[in-house]
Amino acid sequence: MSAHSQRWVDDATFRKDVSYLESLWQRRPVGSLDLPILDLGQGEPLIFVPILEHLEFVYARQIRSFSKTRRVILYRRQETRSVPMGLAARVAELDEVLTSLDIKRADFVGHGDAAMVLLAFALRYPERCRSLTIIAQGADYRISPHPLIWWLHELFLHLPIEHILPAPLLRRMVIKYITAHSKTNGTSAEVAALPRHLIEEQFRKIRQWPALYKFSVLPIIHSFDISDRLQQLTMPILLLNRPDDVLSPLLKTNLFSAQLPACAGYHIIAGRERFFMYAQADEVNQLLEGFLTSIQSEESQKSGAQ
Repeated sequence: MSAHSQRWVDDATFRKDVSYLESLWQRRPVGSLDLPILDLGQGEPLIFVPILEHLEFVYARQIRSFSKTRRVILYRRQETRSVPMGLAARVAELDEVLTSLDIKRADFVGHGDAAMVLLAFALRYPERCRSLTIIAQGADYRISPHPLIWWLHELFLHLPIEHILPAPLLRRMVIKYITAHSKTNGTSAEVAALPRHLIEEQFRKIRQWPALYKFSVLPIIHSFDISDRLQQLTMPILLLNRPDDVLSPLLKTNLFSAQLPACAGYHIIAGRERFFMYAQADEVNQLLEGFLTSIQSEESQKSGAQ
């Protein structure tokens, strides 16, 4: 086997990780809802904020690792296909999950769209956030990818095109952006990646994809911008990104890290696609473990001094 192929995630490993998560969901009452929740291990709570249903695999390897020493939480968020569900509703959903599990304060991890929810949650409930780990997301989502996607967004917002747009077409467009990389910060062909067909496999599980995209995805990403509120994020924050992500440009996260009051670490992972958190879990886990250990050490020192 070549060095190139050794660096890629193989189909069997990926499907094993997906099955691992699927086997752990347990439905629990959360306010007026009934959500699938994964609650593993014991110790300090570590909350993984979910992204789109069936894409939770992005956290699979972190959950395997950290559930050995901590209480690890992941839930499958409520998707809507008829009524918009924006940031405020997602923040309330996260708050209800924590309340239902009697978790008053925790460390949080959020990837991409989930990081938008997490940042909004931290602004609303800073006292509940011991720390944040933000992956592949800056302080806003005002970027310049191919104009077709933004033209499509405008159509979604103003016309009922979810009834006529073929799901495979929208799926291909979204996956194209997830797997895209910038032309100016190329990475080596030997850098780890998650094969595109495995990403497609998960997306095909999503029912009524155009309607879900319109009502569950767009309300989060279309106008996200907290750049004028960064000074309110005073908890320790770890930032991780890759050098060539068109959805989370390096320039954006560079600026983000410089403006945060308590950026405890900012690391660039040489990933080849947006889900480097999964594809390069060893490196990500090491950085996350170091970050969480340092927070615990600092809190112990402060407690001892008092």
